[in-house]
Amino acid sequence: MAEERKILLRLLQIINNNYTESDLEDLIMSMVRLILPLIRKQSGLYLKLAGYQPRDIALLTVSPLFIKNRQDRFPVLEKLFNWKIVEKFMAASEADFRRYLRNILARRLKQTFYYLSSEIRPERTKIRREILYALKKIPGCRINKENGRTQVTIRPDGKKKVKPLLLLDDQTDRLLEICLNRGLGGLQVPKFFKKLVEVMSYQELAAEVSLNTLLEIYIETQKNYLLSEFSDGPVNWSRPENRTLSADLNNWIEELRTRNILLLNRYLARKKIGKKDMEAYLKALNDLLQDWQDGGQEKSLYEYLKKYAPEISSEEYRKEKRKILEYLVKTSRDFLKIKLHEQQAASGGM
Repeated sequence: MAEERKILLRLLQIINNNYTESDLEDLIMSMVRLILPLIRKQSGLYLKLAGYQPRDIALLTVSPLFIKNRQDRFPVLEKLFNWKIVEKFMAASEADFRRYLRNILARRLKQTFYYLSSEIRPERTKIRREILYALKKIPGCRINKENGRTQVTIRPDGKKKVKPLLLLDDQTDRLLEICLNRGLGGLQVPKFFKKLVEVMSYQELAAEVSLNTLLEIYIETQKNYLLSEFSDGPVNWSRPENRTLSADLNNWIEELRTRNILLLNRYLARKKIGKKDMEAYLKALNDLLQDWQDGGQEKSLYEYLKKYAPEISSEEYRKEKRKILEYLVKTSRDFLKIKLHEQQAASGGM
């Protein structure tokens, strides 16, 4: 029960506006730890869908509680945990407070799952459609749909009359290795798969795999490419490290989302931006982070922001908005670089 008591005391500090940044971070992470068991039970679909780890989903669930207003207060948090409620639970049992807190976090988690299903499914579905369209145009690729499952057969017509080595779904590390070591990261879907089939032909390989397997290979390659960019050099691929890097990247991206909320709250508190501006910046940054994971920045920063603030002219963006957005993007890139360098140092280099 010690965790719940610690949360209650931290909440009391925040309501009384008597806290440090360290207290705030401690409260966030305490809530994350509290909700993790429930997430592990319920989040299988979302983990498979977008490579999310339980901690990622916990941060997404908890972070909206800590959005500040212009008075530098936390209106959502203070509504749920006003001084009367906190005073009541200070005198009640820790079990009562735990039930109250977990009910709140469970409702927030339900909202997070709804958000993930609406945001991530279309993104993965879009890439999946692009892969299907690209494969239909590449000689040697055949698509079969049976019992709701889409299978892809790749049999490149090599020059040599040698029977190719056939790779199945449980042997696709070889395909991922080709994509990573042949520099396919950063390529858009059509060119990516055209190059992959060319290399397979040269190496006398064939494949019979699911479309979902090819989707995961594409996403993993783009994530590795992103890590290579931030490490200022190539990241050599090896099976255990690649899985670790992929999981770490997901965690770092989610930390960035929480960090960007806190940074923008400071701009909001200083009246440098309005609440509508903050929402547009956050959505634009989330799109950019997703593109970084899926292959790289696809358009100008102005276009990312204009999608969520269509009334902004290019002149207004240059005069008022660009400096803030460029700062957030720069600090995001620097954050990922630092995380990668720390990970490399901890593992003795790659």
